[in-house]
Amino acid sequence: MYTFIVVDDEPLIRKGLLKKIEAFEHSLELLGEADNGADALALIESSKPDIIFTDMRMPEVDGKMLIRTVCQQYPHTKLIVISGHADFDYMQEAISAKVVNYLLKPFSRDEIHSALHQAINAIEQERSMQREVQLRAVETEQMKTDADMQLFLNYMLTPNASTKMPVFRSAEFTAIMSSEQFVLMTLYGPHPISAHALPTFSNGLYIPHPQSDQLLFFLMHDSECTAVELQEKASQIASMILAKAQTAECCVGISLPFTDIGEVRAAHHQTILALDERAITDFGKYYVYSEGQHPLHPLKWSRMYELLFFIESGNAPKVEELTIDFFAFYLRQPDALLAHLKEQCRDIIMETKRLLIDYLQNGINSGASSSLEAVLNVSFDMESIRHYMVKVLTGAALLLKEDNPYSSDQVIDNVKKYIDNHYAKDLTLEWVSSLFYLNPSYLSYLFKEKTSENFTDYVNGLRIGQAKHLLMSTDHKIYRIAKQLGYDNPKYFFRVFKKMTGWTPEEFRKQHKLYSIKNKEPGHV
Repeated sequence: MYTFIVVDDEPLIRKGLLKKIEAFEHSLELLGEADNGADALALIESSKPDIIFTDMRMPEVDGKMLIRTVCQQYPHTKLIVISGHADFDYMQEAISAKVVNYLLKPFSRDEIHSALHQAINAIEQERSMQREVQLRAVETEQMKTDADMQLFLNYMLTPNASTKMPVFRSAEFTAIMSSEQFVLMTLYGPHPISAHALPTFSNGLYIPHPQSDQLLFFLMHDSECTAVELQEKASQIASMILAKAQTAECCVGISLPFTDIGEVRAAHHQTILALDERAITDFGKYYVYSEGQHPLHPLKWSRMYELLFFIESGNAPKVEELTIDFFAFYLRQPDALLAHLKEQCRDIIMETKRLLIDYLQNGINSGASSSLEAVLNVSFDMESIRHYMVKVLTGAALLLKEDNPYSSDQVIDNVKKYIDNHYAKDLTLEWVSSLFYLNPSYLSYLFKEKTSENFTDYVNGLRIGQAKHLLMSTDHKIYRIAKQLGYDNPKYFFRVFKKMTGWTPEEFRKQHKLYSIKNKEPGHV
């Protein structure tokens, strides 16, 4: 649709022109008519037509003044002159004003249509150029915003990155950085989350996570309210986001308000803690970080060392079975938080890493534990964590399968090997017999028969031997040495030590020091 007006002091001319325009192939809308230049200027100002048909000789403001004014004030409006005079001055003015066409009266319908085609072609070319310029400006600004997002994410998510806040170049980030208060939200869902499906807010920006499409950040900013009000607004926005989310299994972690954008790393950590400090099966809600969060009360799956034994012995099917039981245990606990699960995952991975270091000749770097942290920082449901743990732990079992230390045909050799490797753990006859699928009484009998030593005496012998080494080579407190060697009760450690050595731990340490001095040997304390 194109709009036009007609300016001519002769009504019959205007009527004839409009009649000829009716048959034109494009849709045209008449915005008005004027019979003099002054009224025409007022009409142009109010209606902003695309095309103007104008005569040259008119009362008050003539055509020369009209087209000069239009050229200066409305440069994109197309002028078509219809005149009864082939006056050189008029034509020169029209040429300098770059009118589309100069038609002499009487004019034909084809001439009018041809002039309209010229005007419309010129309009479309200009509009096309304008759209291209606008599109390039939008694309350039979007490129700046995308680049700024990457800078922001790199600063927030990379612990070892520079502490200096990067310089942002997009209008959106520049506006955000000029704010005086911020709140960060981390949105998580078991399925991909798209910002396009969520409500938009003038005081916030969605930022996609660079590694996970199940995570989305929302950076909220405001300079006109108190911290308490900003926290309330953040909660309201989180509720609206959750209401609009495509699944009820989404959840949102909200940081405390902060006044320096440089604190966004701490804010991100707060959102993770907020999401972790919730019941494992709790979804569809928002969680606000609290500085008064209490330390976790003990909640541990008791079969961790059994799992580690099967990793060590290379039994991948049993490892997978126990890993599934590990997650089932936490599902059965009404008070279990996601943080409990993640904390024991860390323990299991660290112990697994120690096994790999002990058995693999080429060692292993910190990749296992660091990759776990990367997974835990982007996973807030059991299924994704379970998938990772099964993959890593069964993989470790397969790596250790060829180096299985418990592959002897003699079961007591395997039992002794396990005790030698793990004497500092809480070893009981019942526990060890269960690992090797033996009856405790039978294991006790068989162990005595094969080694001429009781199970308990053998374990204590290894522990006391290590205790003597630690008493001679370190200045560690005795209760600490006892704990380190699997004795939860220091008094029991004292009794066992004296029974096996004839000295108390303190007497043994003193005797060693005296012996070292007497023989001029440097003590290692």
